[in-house]
Amino acid sequence: MHRQSAFTLVEIIVTIVVISIAATALLSVFSSMVRGSADPMIQQQATTIAEAYLEEIMQRAYDDPQVAESGGAEAGETRPTYDDVQDYNSLGTTQVRDQNNNPIAALSDYQVTVSVSGAVLNTVSAMQIDVSVSHPATGAILLSAFRADY
Repeated sequence: MHRQSAFTLVEIIVTIVVISIAATALLSVFSSMVRGSADPMIQQQATTIAEAYLEEIMQRAYDDPQVAESGGAEAGETRPTYDDVQDYNSLGTTQVRDQNNNPIAALSDYQVTVSVSGAVLNTVSAMQIDVSVSHPATGAILLSAFRADY
């Protein structure tokens, strides 16, 4: 007589339970990865916005070429007519805008804050420029630079 070999009912149930537990664990890992996958994109976009603001500010003169420096924007100046670094100190927290001060609707969830303060680097007068960009889904991205009086 030849004996047949096969899985018992208990072995099949145990196998199904083990596979179910493993699948549940894998699916929970995948769902957490999918939930956080937009964060790097938001952080990269915030960094790009901060870089654009910083580049715009760094292209301006160190001192106001027309009047005595007031530490912020002079009367009648708006962002398109800012002519020195310290004018941006009065920018405050605002929605992302282009260089002509027009809001960019696609970036409405981002907030930009600009701060300009005096500093000294190796006995050279300078301005420290801090640009912070925040989004509700992530923390703030802060970029800093120094503009020297040269």
